[in-house]
Amino acid sequence: MGRMVIRINHAPRPSDGKAYEFYPPWSQGAGLLEPSLLKALEDVVGPDNMTTEPVELLCYARDASENFGKPDVIVWPRTTEQVSAVLKLANEYKVPVTPRGAGTCLSGGPVPAKGGILMVMTRMDRILDIDVANMLALVEPGVVWQDLNNALEPYGLFLPPDPASGAVCTIGGCIAEDAGGMRAVKYGTFRDWVQALEVVLPTGEVIWTGSRTRKCVSGYDLVHLFVGSEGTLGVITKALLRLFPKPKYALVMSAFAKDLRDAGRAVFYVLTRGLTPSAAEIMDKHTLRAVSEFTGAELPDCEAMLIFEFDGYTLSDVRARLREAKKLCEATNLKVRVAESEAEASEIWELRRAASPALARLRPSSIHEDVTVPVSKLPDMLERIGKISREFGMLIATFGHAGDGNLHPVILFDERDPEEARRARLAARELAKAALELGGTLTGEHGIGLSKAPFFTLEHSRTEVEVMRAIKKALDPNGIMNPGKIWEAGP
Repeated sequence: MGRMVIRINHAPRPSDGKAYEFYPPWSQGAGLLEPSLLKALEDVVGPDNMTTEPVELLCYARDASENFGKPDVIVWPRTTEQVSAVLKLANEYKVPVTPRGAGTCLSGGPVPAKGGILMVMTRMDRILDIDVANMLALVEPGVVWQDLNNALEPYGLFLPPDPASGAVCTIGGCIAEDAGGMRAVKYGTFRDWVQALEVVLPTGEVIWTGSRTRKCVSGYDLVHLFVGSEGTLGVITKALLRLFPKPKYALVMSAFAKDLRDAGRAVFYVLTRGLTPSAAEIMDKHTLRAVSEFTGAELPDCEAMLIFEFDGYTLSDVRARLREAKKLCEATNLKVRVAESEAEASEIWELRRAASPALARLRPSSIHEDVTVPVSKLPDMLERIGKISREFGMLIATFGHAGDGNLHPVILFDERDPEEARRARLAARELAKAALELGGTLTGEHGIGLSKAPFFTLEHSRTEVEVMRAIKKALDPNGIMNPGKIWEAGP
C-alpha cells in the first residue's frame, strides 16, 4: 500500500519482499475461494467461460502497465444476466470482482489487486444497433473500437475518440477509463460521446442511465458518474454512443522547433486562432532520436516535433486552416513540412505511433506518466520536465497530445539499480507536483488505478476523497468492486 509503481521489463520479483521498495503490489490471489462459490460461478457462465488454471490466471495478471495481481478465478460472461448473477454471488461471499476488457490500460485499472474474480468482458462483443437517423450506436462492452468504426464506415459515421490501442481496446474499458487519444483536442474524450449506459451494480441490480435524447436533465447525471470510474462502481454491460459524420478531408503537417518554448507557443497560437486542428501532437528530442533509430527515418536535429492535422467537409476550408497554422508556426521559428499526399501523411503518423515501442528499447524499466496542464502552461510544463530530468539525472522522453496539454513523460531507468530506481520514483513525484502547481491534473486519459494512487491526495482534498468514498459505499456496501484502486492504493 502506498508504494510507488514502475514498469519492470523481465526483472525478477525480490524473494524477501523488502529489497526493492518500488515494486507494485504483487497480489497472488487469496486462494481461499470456497468450492461452493466456484461451483455456483460455473453454473452461471458454464465451464467453457471460466478457468482457475494457474497459467491462464498468470496471463491475465497484468495490463499494459507495470502492475501485477493474479486473480483466483476468471469468468467470461456473455450476457447482462450472467454479469448480474456473478456479482450477486460475489456480494454474498464478499469476494472482490475486477472488470477487464482487452487489458490495454496503462494505470493498473483492470489488475486484480486483491485477487478474487476477474470478469473479462471480451465475449460480450455484439454491436446491437446502429441508428443512422439519430447517429447512435448501441454496443456491448467487449466491442473493439476499430471494429465499431469499421462497421460505421458504410454509413459515413464514426466514433471520434481514438485511443492509441484502438485496434484492440474495447469500448467498455475506454468508457471506464474515459479514454482520449490524438483527436481529443477537437472531439474530446469518451465522456463526450457516451449518451446512456446499462450498468450492473455491485449488488447485482441492473440500471439504465441516460436517455436516447441529446438533452436530458432528469435527475442526477449517473451516466457520467460511471464514465471514468475505473470499474469501482459497477460493470458496464451496454453503451449507447453518440456518433458523428466522418470528415471527408484531412491534411497533415509537421513542424520542428529548436526551442521547447517555441513549440509550446506555436500550439497555443494555433489553438487560440480558432483553427480547430483535429490533432496537435508533440515528440521531444529524446523521443525523436529513439523513433529515428527504431524506424530508420531521417529527422532534423531539433528540440521537438509537432504534428498538426486539420479535417473537415470541404477541401478549401481544410487547406485554409492548414495554411494559417503553417504561417503561425513559421512566425514562431519552427520549420514546417506539409504532407503532399496520403502516403506522406501516413508516414508522419507512423512516426508518432512508434514513440512507445521505440522508447521501450532504450532502458529495461520505465514509468509512464500522464500529466496534463492548461494549454497556456504547456511551455512551462515542458521546461519543468527538462529541469526534473537534469535534477535527478534521469532520461525523461516526452511525447503526447499537446493540443489539450496532455503529456506523457516517460522516465527511463534500470530497476536493478536501487539508487537509480529511487531517483526515478522521486522524479515521478516531482512531475506530478509540477503539473498540479501549473493548474493541471495527475492524469488526462490513463486513469489513477494503482500507478498514480500514491499521488492522489496531492490533487484531492480529504473532503473530496470522503465524498468519493460515500458514493462508493452507497453503491458498493461490501466493497467488492475493483478494490485497492484510486485512493485505496495510496498512502
